[in-house]
Amino acid sequence: MSFWKDAGKSVIKYSEIVVQKTEEYTRIAKLILDIKKLENNIETRYCETGEYVMKKVDEGLDQVSLNDDLIRSRTEIIRDSRLSIESKRKEIADIKAARNTPHDKTTSTGGPRSGNAPR
Repeated sequence: MSFWKDAGKSVIKYSEIVVQKTEEYTRIAKLILDIKKLENNIETRYCETGEYVMKKVDEGLDQVSLNDDLIRSRTEIIRDSRLSIESKRKEIADIKAARNTPHDKTTSTGGPRSGNAPR
């Protein structure tokens, strides 16, 4: 009977590991998808800005001010999107680093032990 009990414990242990890895990969995939959306948003804002400038040129303007409301709002959106992308890339790197870092023994629930818990 001991064999089946040990086998059952092993199955549970490795199932928890598989679930944890799946959650990590899912988080990374979601972050990558968010980055792609932000990159597409940046491209859209570039196009809008270019179309706006061309419209002004077609209207006969010799120059367009960088203080123009549309240009300022689009550059702000682009800047914010770049910061979000940078943050999400760091989060991905943190997830990968945590995956490669050896962990302390885990509790019976599979999670890390807290602070000063006896080992």
